[in-house]
Amino acid sequence: MGRLLIAGMIVGLSLLSTQARSDCGRVYSMAHSGDYVPYQYKDKDGSLVGLDVDIVQAVMVTMGCGLELREIPPKRAQRLLATGGLDLMAAASLTPQRQDFAYFSRPYRDERVVMFVSQGRYSTLKDLTLADAVDQGYRIAAGVGGWYGPEYGNLKDRALKAGVLKLNSSTAQRIRMLLAHRVDIVVADLYVGYHHAILEGKAADITELPHVLNSDPVHFMLSRKTNTADQVEAFNKALSKVLMSESYRGLIRKYIPESG
Repeated sequence: MGRLLIAGMIVGLSLLSTQARSDCGRVYSMAHSGDYVPYQYKDKDGSLVGLDVDIVQAVMVTMGCGLELREIPPKRAQRLLATGGLDLMAAASLTPQRQDFAYFSRPYRDERVVMFVSQGRYSTLKDLTLADAVDQGYRIAAGVGGWYGPEYGNLKDRALKAGVLKLNSSTAQRIRMLLAHRVDIVVADLYVGYHHAILEGKAADITELPHVLNSDPVHFMLSRKTNTADQVEAFNKALSKVLMSESYRGLIRKYIPESG
């Protein structure tokens, strides 16, 4: 697809996955979960990729630093971060317990839970809330055991009792159900839903409704054992520069199609 050509705007990022010597004098080690689509996952060649990787690579370019990606499960990665065996983790929610062993960057994205609908039905459904959807009998699909925020949590039992909510364990399957008009609404993380639509080659066929079910900011965590406050400040300055850049807006269009 043409929108994927925008990846070329992020010049030289792939060079940062090595441990080559860097202008800032260090190589940051960052944990990568390997299975957190589309934020941190493996591509068909087994390379560690994803939106979080693209963002941190752009930060490293701005700082003149190197980056080493290490595939480590999240719980073990937090232990390594606490002991200085790892410099950096992505996609972290800020908690007092984590602040004992990590600095937190400024928020760099929101994890937003939205309601996806078919593009052709957007004008009809654009003012819909989840309560409206349940009360009006729209067919809704969501994940088994997924946390989609308090609004969904408060309505889940009512939707199940009304027979309008279908649960399964595959976001890919739910997006295919929406594309096939077997459900009216899919509840999912914004980037995750679009990722699976892009894989189907039909990203233009779905869209999210304006009503957001939940939104939580996420941060990078930097180990207090391997980073100083000055280094965290430099990281934040570089991150702010990246997030305000035209290249970043182009990067995001890899993951979320432009409307219209």
